[in-house]
Amino acid sequence: MSDIEKKDSAPDAEVADTLVRVKEAELDLSAYHFTEEDSRRVARKLDWHILPFIWWCYLFNSLDRSNVSNAKSDGMTTDLNFPNNGYGIMLSVFYVPFCVLVVPGVMLTRKVGPRWTIPGYMLGWGAMAMVNAACTNFGSVLAVRILLGAFEAGFAASLIYYLTTFYTRAELGKRIAAFYSCNALSGAFSGLIAYGVFQMDSKLWGWQILFLIEGAFTVGFAVLTGLMLPWSIDSARFLSEHEKEVAKLRVYRDGSETVNTQFSAQKFFKPLSDWKFYVFAGIATCYGVAASVGGSFLTQIIGRFHFSTVKTNLWTVAPYVCGTLVLLVTAWSSDRHRERGFHLASALCFVIVGCVILVALPVTNTGAAYFAVFLITMGAFTPSCLFHAWHQCNDPTEDGRAFRVGAFTFLANTGGIVSANVFLDKWSPAYVIPLAITAGIEAVGLALVVGLRLYMSLENRRRNRAQGVNWSSLDVPSAALAEGPANPNFRYFI
Repeated sequence: MSDIEKKDSAPDAEVADTLVRVKEAELDLSAYHFTEEDSRRVARKLDWHILPFIWWCYLFNSLDRSNVSNAKSDGMTTDLNFPNNGYGIMLSVFYVPFCVLVVPGVMLTRKVGPRWTIPGYMLGWGAMAMVNAACTNFGSVLAVRILLGAFEAGFAASLIYYLTTFYTRAELGKRIAAFYSCNALSGAFSGLIAYGVFQMDSKLWGWQILFLIEGAFTVGFAVLTGLMLPWSIDSARFLSEHEKEVAKLRVYRDGSETVNTQFSAQKFFKPLSDWKFYVFAGIATCYGVAASVGGSFLTQIIGRFHFSTVKTNLWTVAPYVCGTLVLLVTAWSSDRHRERGFHLASALCFVIVGCVILVALPVTNTGAAYFAVFLITMGAFTPSCLFHAWHQCNDPTEDGRAFRVGAFTFLANTGGIVSANVFLDKWSPAYVIPLAITAGIEAVGLALVVGLRLYMSLENRRRNRAQGVNWSSLDVPSAALAEGPANPNFRYFI
């Protein structure tokens, strides 16, 4: 029996009579005739034509953001005469536009379309990465990092918004994880590239070659992405007309108020009136610190083992690969069980335990401390994909989802400012105080996640008792999904 047939046989006729009449005329509910096989076939085609490009796009994004950690280990800060704490200042300068311009960046994407902004952002930061190789002093590096942060700001949020226009709520977790896994895997790639580049005999410093290689690949792939990606369901040339209709109906049935709508400023900023928005905001701020620690400071944390530059970069590879695998498994489990909150909470627990172990151990301990590094990477990269899938699953409007992903990405990015000003050179090599602060922040995030998840679960139960049904988010009719939590028949995707 198809999902649509299941909806038609919802168990409570009285509740069904209370459903709000669907106002959107573009999609006729009578067209709900596609089968589960139709839906799976469309999803497979979307996966084959979208996810590989998205994966490489975000890989280059993560490489160009995290390669400064490898560059520092190769002596960039010494070669360019950085002042004391200059590395932290450089990261902070990057994160200012990287945070502030997220919402304007995704707003631009919503207004002009991702087909222009996603490749455009890539061209911008790829060029800046190459220019970074030509910097000759601390001031020029700061100028380049400001521009690089501006171009990167709206990219990740725009990718997430882009995916919501193609996939259903239950499918988002794995798809976001598919490209966000690059955030962890890029550390392994960058470590391996740095391992090879830093052993080259060249007139250029190793870190200069690293910036040139990664920036050039980004620019080249930006052009390919602009030419090859489908930018809407209607423009997906690999779908037949029937499959395009199925693709639209899939998204609409599962919770989009409308599809391919014009930008509305009122709907864009409407989430600000929802108290849960601010709880999500607190969670984003907390997990952003962990993501920044895992992405920008893992090389420095491993530096407590006093290995050579080459070996230190090599030892970052295994934790990053492990973090990628855990991210994918957790996202798969989250989609399979249609549950976000407790999966997200488990990731934060990994980070907390890893930080506490490193705080408790002396720098002379290698084995247990390296295990703790694995725990940090197992939890640092997972929250973002689950978090964005969670809040996106509970907002029915394209504009509302775009604002949420932009605002929450902005707040998560502020974690980079926090970590950059906590992981100072004066705390090396043990970084006890920074790691303790990180553990405390993630504990706050854990409390917010569990609290919000329990609220949503209890609210679903309350609505079920009031209506005499036993619905989950999967059972809610499309009309209720279209209005979101304001409709009494809506159930939170927990």
